[in-house]
Order: sequence, then structure tokens, then C-alpha cells
Amino acid sequence: MEYTRLEKARIIGARALQLSMGAPLLIKRPTETTTPVGLALQELDKDVIPMTVKRKGKVIKGPVV
Repeated sequence: MEYTRLEKARIIGARALQLSMGAPLLIKRPTETTTPVGLALQELDKDVIPMTVKRKGKVIKGPVV
């Protein structure tokens, strides 16, 4: 799924906040990245973040794990 840069920033920020508040990881824990933002980036790269984006009246759903 192709997101704009602003949508990516919003999704990564929201997911990083969730991770920092104790949400479970949706990917296998990597050894090199430990920051919530880095983990959220990796989850976005693997398309496992279950978030919905509204774009001009259209609803774009992310993958649901």
C-alpha cells in the first residue's frame, strides 16, 4: 500500500506511541533496533500495522494481523 509522507509520519508516530505505552510488537523483536520509532518503522516496512487511513472520502485499510 502506498502512503504519502504525511500519512507515513502519522502512522509511525501513532504506532511508536502505542509501543512506548506497552503495546505488543507485531513483528519478531530485532536485536539492532530498540527505540519505539525504529520498531514502528520496521513494522510499517513489513506492512503489519493495522491502521486505517481516510483520504478524500475514501477509506484505505491497512493489513490486519
